[in-house]
Amino acid sequence: MTNSLAIPRFVVILFFLLSLPLLGEDHYVLVTAPSKVGDVCGRHGLTQVDQVSGTSSAGVFLVTTSSVDPTIATDSDVQSFELNKFVGVAEITGTTEASLTQSTTSILDQLPGRAAVTYFGSTVANYYVQQQATSLTRLGNAQSASALTGAGMTVAVIDTGVDPEHPALMSVLLPGFDFVHNISGASELVDLPPDTAAALTQSTTSILDNQDVVQLNSFTAAILSQSTTSILDGSTPGYFGHGTMTAGLVHLMAPAALIMPLKAFGGDGSSDLFNILKAIYYAVDHGANVISMSFEIQQSSPALQNAIEYALNMNVAVVAASGNDGQKLMVYPAGYNNVIGVGSTSNQDLQSVFTNFGTNSVYVAAPGEGVITTYPGGNYAAGWGTSFSAPLVAGEAALILQARPDFRPGDVANAVSKAVQVQDMGHGRVDFCQALGSLGNVPKCQ
Repeated sequence: MTNSLAIPRFVVILFFLLSLPLLGEDHYVLVTAPSKVGDVCGRHGLTQVDQVSGTSSAGVFLVTTSSVDPTIATDSDVQSFELNKFVGVAEITGTTEASLTQSTTSILDQLPGRAAVTYFGSTVANYYVQQQATSLTRLGNAQSASALTGAGMTVAVIDTGVDPEHPALMSVLLPGFDFVHNISGASELVDLPPDTAAALTQSTTSILDNQDVVQLNSFTAAILSQSTTSILDGSTPGYFGHGTMTAGLVHLMAPAALIMPLKAFGGDGSSDLFNILKAIYYAVDHGANVISMSFEIQQSSPALQNAIEYALNMNVAVVAASGNDGQKLMVYPAGYNNVIGVGSTSNQDLQSVFTNFGTNSVYVAAPGEGVITTYPGGNYAAGWGTSFSAPLVAGEAALILQARPDFRPGDVANAVSKAVQVQDMGHGRVDFCQALGSLGNVPKCQ
């Protein structure tokens, strides 16, 4: 959460033109007034492919061309023009990925005896509610003192989608939208082969029976039934479940908040700038109070910055992962002014080895190692990475806004900053009791 320099449009576009690849991608993001797009495309040999709807100022368009006209840099009708970049979830893009080999067993062995419990009207696994992340952030104390649940708030989760039938989430899920396939709904199951998806959704195995811990990939281990494990073996894209996991952490922190799942990423964790832009504008225009984003881009984007500023100006709090490169590195959207960038801490309140760090990279931190959350098929998983720290803070933001609906994004960030000091982790690891107790109209934790 740092101040972004205002760079003249000409300089932004000229820098882009000088850095264009000689071969390869030919899709670009053009920002111009809707009334001017036809003229701009005609002057510069562009073909309009798609557009973002619902924006209130300049239009955002996806265009294609076989050869970029350099005079676009001086076109007064063009606000920005840039390559439609690849975007990956935070666990993909890092050079230092979370390693499970040393920590999986110890963290998962600490889970309480398996039992079903009721959590704000839903039946969930007890180790989802009773875990280190909730203890460290003092969620239970804050809930008891304040009675805040996120009721009346909507949190948009821009990710790989969600399992719409997960028992813990069903009651709070909005339909959302799938920008990958351009369809209503945001189910992660569309990323599975049809027979695998059918088998997974038809599974009736109790969350309490015959469960194994199975390492799925480099960032997550899932607690699956033996039958589910066999269903998923060799059949899932690398980041299948990521969106259900992040949505589950928002729900854990703000159990009555509505969740708007926006599928901008495929099951392999890949997306592009244009789909991200569509999701941000959709979230704002469809009533989100908070946007949670577990992805990173290492170079600033004029169109992305415009979208973030649109959200902030519409009084939407924006939370983003600070990235898993293990460096003092600025990434975006976490690095934009008034965005709450979130790093990861261990269950010992130490900086995670994989997290980006430094006050310019991280505004606050949250637990990000072995965080237990929902996983498709009625299952649960442990996640490692800033992807799983960010939605905890998004849930916290929903609680703050329930208590103070008059707050602007900067006010929300100020409340979140009331945290436990951790070196190189901005304001420190979040503490819900401190944050909510600072509001003035919420009882303090005992």
